[in-house]
Amino acid sequence: MRLAHWLIALSVIALMATGWLLKLAPGVADSASEYHDLASIGLTLGLMLRLWLLFFGTGPAHWKALVPVRADLHKIGMTLRFYATMGKSPQPKWYAHNPLWAPVYLLVLVILVLQTLTGLLMEAWPVVGGFYLPSVHDFWAPVILAFSCLHVITVVLHDAKGTTSDVSAMINGHRIFIPEDADLPHTPNVQAVSLDQIRKPRNTP
Repeated sequence: MRLAHWLIALSVIALMATGWLLKLAPGVADSASEYHDLASIGLTLGLMLRLWLLFFGTGPAHWKALVPVRADLHKIGMTLRFYATMGKSPQPKWYAHNPLWAPVYLLVLVILVLQTLTGLLMEAWPVVGGFYLPSVHDFWAPVILAFSCLHVITVVLHDAKGTTSDVSAMINGHRIFIPEDADLPHTPNVQAVSLDQIRKPRNTP
């Protein structure tokens, strides 16, 4: 997952930069085109790996983990309040994928596949199914740029205001979870002892 994430992320950065140079800096267009092609190989490899995990992976790698369910609606609302208050409102607890962003990730994967296909086909077949592929390619590029910027901003916000090391998880694979005291039902036959009480030293004579 981390390998696919960073292949896609670094390739998208390179593609956006070289694509901008192709449009606005004719003097370096030839060199930019070569680097653009190299970056497209990295993106293709990253997408192939991510799509393989999407259909044949398990747990958070599978596509089912990116599709919201009814239980996620409350967490989505909490995440929106967390962003609206710039981290002052508590964020929900979640594992692997942010409940608000998970379906967006799935949509972005579809857009990246579309960008890859249009980039590969538009020179040989500029018009497919009535669509002018260079225009389609140009249309989605700013969407990817906007998503990338928002993604970085929100990840940094989570890491700065939260306690779960979201950034670290994508770098070293480890994430922090904060345990909380469980709300145990009161029953006369069950005696609960908190961890704090266990840690207290006994009064010995």
